[in-house]
Amino acid sequence: MYSGECATLGLHSISHENIDSFIILHPSHQANFFDFSVSPYQEYVNPLGTLDLDMELYNKIAPEADQNIPLILHQEEHSMEIQLPILNYFFPKAKILPIMFGNQIPAVAKRLADILYETIYSSTKRIVILCSSDLSHYHRARTAEEMDGILVKDVTALDPEHLWQDIIHSDCEACGIGGILCLLYYAQHYTNAKMKVIQYTHSGKISGNDSQVVGYLSAKLYI
Repeated sequence: MYSGECATLGLHSISHENIDSFIILHPSHQANFFDFSVSPYQEYVNPLGTLDLDMELYNKIAPEADQNIPLILHQEEHSMEIQLPILNYFFPKAKILPIMFGNQIPAVAKRLADILYETIYSSTKRIVILCSSDLSHYHRARTAEEMDGILVKDVTALDPEHLWQDIIHSDCEACGIGGILCLLYYAQHYTNAKMKVIQYTHSGKISGNDSQVVGYLSAKLYI
């Protein structure tokens, strides 16, 4: 409810484009004993309809993933499914490929980024990578804005190494840091890549309670 406007603005910014598939990078909030896993379900029902799995992308990426993890980890993960109604609204004919991070470290993020680059480069489809993550969690609004500002600076600089250092030193936070790092490593395959912020906000601006807020960011990578 608090992140909806921010997420909607992000997808609205590309709603005029003809997108075939969305690769959704998101974290597991339940386990981290695996690197990354592709959700195997062939369709995803949401309040606005149904989105189908992109089987072509699945067959290319799943062999590189950890597909033997318990399915309940996919079933109970909310960080992907909250994106689906918005995707369904703007892109009802698009297909999706959800990829869940477990071990959210740079080496895993870079490995997946290289896989995604090879997959997308060789495809004739119009494919968008969508990262799902909250930013800072449960700080006062001023602290949250300072921490999130550090992350925004690293993201717009397309600097995954500096972002990781800020994460491990607790200068900023993101529950889906693996996906964000992956996108930044993916951007390194392109010489003219740039990141544009669409909106930064936090839950306090919706709830009116600035004592404990969660940060949100919509940004778009141009390649």
